[in-house]
Amino acid sequence: MIKKTILPNGTRILTEVVDEVYSASIGIWVDVGSEDEEERNNGVSHCLEHMLFKGTAKRTAQEIAQEIEDVGGSLGAATSKENTCFYGRVMGDQLPVAIELLADMLKDAKLSQDDLDLEREVILEEIRMYEDDPEDLSQEILLLNIWPGHPLGRPITGTEETVSGITSEMLKHHIDRFYRPENMIVSIAGKFDEKETIEQLSRELGKIECGKPKPALVRPQMKPCRIVKDKDIEQAHIAIAAEGIGVTDERRYQLAVLDLGLGGNMSSRLFQEVREKRGLVYTINSYKASHTDCGLFGVYAGTGPAKVKQVLELVMEEFRRVKAEGLTDAEINRAKAQLKSDLLLGLESMRNRTSRNAYGELFFGRQLEVEEICRGIEQVNSSDVKKLANELLVGDQLSLVVVGPQSELSKDYAISC
Repeated sequence: MIKKTILPNGTRILTEVVDEVYSASIGIWVDVGSEDEEERNNGVSHCLEHMLFKGTAKRTAQEIAQEIEDVGGSLGAATSKENTCFYGRVMGDQLPVAIELLADMLKDAKLSQDDLDLEREVILEEIRMYEDDPEDLSQEILLLNIWPGHPLGRPITGTEETVSGITSEMLKHHIDRFYRPENMIVSIAGKFDEKETIEQLSRELGKIECGKPKPALVRPQMKPCRIVKDKDIEQAHIAIAAEGIGVTDERRYQLAVLDLGLGGNMSSRLFQEVREKRGLVYTINSYKASHTDCGLFGVYAGTGPAKVKQVLELVMEEFRRVKAEGLTDAEINRAKAQLKSDLLLGLESMRNRTSRNAYGELFFGRQLEVEEICRGIEQVNSSDVKKLANELLVGDQLSLVVVGPQSELSKDYAISC
């Protein structure tokens, strides 16, 4: 059973006691990500995520690491387009240690300019690492061009230029502006004393003062693009994207089934047709990315430069086929079984439980019960999938990015379905 507690200052606490395990997992979600940034400070949310581990008024960075590892636990963090999460995993009786450390980091981070100057170099190396990865690069180029000028189109890490301009004062302003109780959700799952945990969280986080509401984000308008990017590599990396749906859209189960049937696993049409039957790629998959009220649905593939045209033709052929015929009953039943299996097996991980509970609160304002999700999955049929494919896979609205050696690539690849 998931219990929801709201502190007087608005901090939401979700607790799920699971006595059958030894561990406890905690995540503190802050409802701020790269979508809340301006172009000039792009990357500040991700930079702040790094900096909260660099020490507080009471602890150095080394002491934070030592204290959690002294009890056999671990801490980490991640920034996305829409939120930032600080998480920990410990044995259940050591949960108070993780709570105290994470609360100290959130409330009293040092954020010194000297620490920032050092950590900035780490982040710049992270950016360069992504730029060296053609798959990541193709996705970044895609997002920048389909959502031009919109925060969702910008990289989570920021750019070398924007990260180089981030100052300690900018970090302090960001934490003062967004790290407020109305933007915080604490989610815990595992073996722990629920009453004592809520009392500790009330002491640690209950006195943070409220801030002002976040401004509503304007929904981005997708702009189709066709780009060939020169990079001195052996393979060509292909990214195809269509407009998707928001995370709370009622068609989310239909999209999940379409994704699995089209390219989401080894039995999918794209994997079988392009890789297994023809050997044209090592990797090909479809994917979905859903945000609060928008999203995208895409296909990624890596192949030899001379094979790009053939791979694109095969992908478009499968797009046309699913639009005309939908998926077979066998494909739909297989996708349903996979989705339900992933959901139920995910419950065996306390980290997954904390995430699932937090995202239910963040996006739906409530918990989606397992039975409710399974019912939604079971209701999907071929007619639904066919209709959704026709709504999303519109030929002149498709975007394409190809990254590879330009001398071996065409300047103009045709995609139409």
